[in-house]
Amino acid sequence: MQTATPVPALVPRETHALAYLAKWSLRVVLLLGAMVALASQATAAPVVFDVSALGELWDVSGTVTIDTATGKVLSADLTAEDGISTVIFDTVYYGTVTQITARPGYPVWTRMYFEAGPCSLFLTVPEATLVGYKGSSLALATEAHGGYTSCIEYGSEGEIPLTGSLEPK
Repeated sequence: MQTATPVPALVPRETHALAYLAKWSLRVVLLLGAMVALASQATAAPVVFDVSALGELWDVSGTVTIDTATGKVLSADLTAEDGISTVIFDTVYYGTVTQITARPGYPVWTRMYFEAGPCSLFLTVPEATLVGYKGSSLALATEAHGGYTSCIEYGSEGEIPLTGSLEPK
């Protein structure tokens, strides 16, 4: 009957240093990841903008909060009124912010989209992004595929162009 020799006596611990290195590398990567996550939260820059827009029969007013570090719309508290109806836009959806252009070679603008029931509100600013945005007038132009860049759509009334501005509070 043969007796087995214990494995540690036969195989030297060559991989111990590599395992030790991998363990510390993992710790360093996790620590760096935590630092980056904290730094990105610390650089958030929410700015509240007053919205004032007028269209044929429609007035839009209220505020939009934009994180100017990331270019995302964080919240909205907008009211559209036509003397008969009042529509409240207070929900921000994924995909609220998009970039548009009238046609190739034209400037890229940033469009914010809000929806409440049968009503849609498009606020477009003549900036390529909301990162670093400081406020401006609303872009008012006709797009290549028809429709206005800044407008309100209400049921059968179609698109009603808006003029106005977004100014920091």
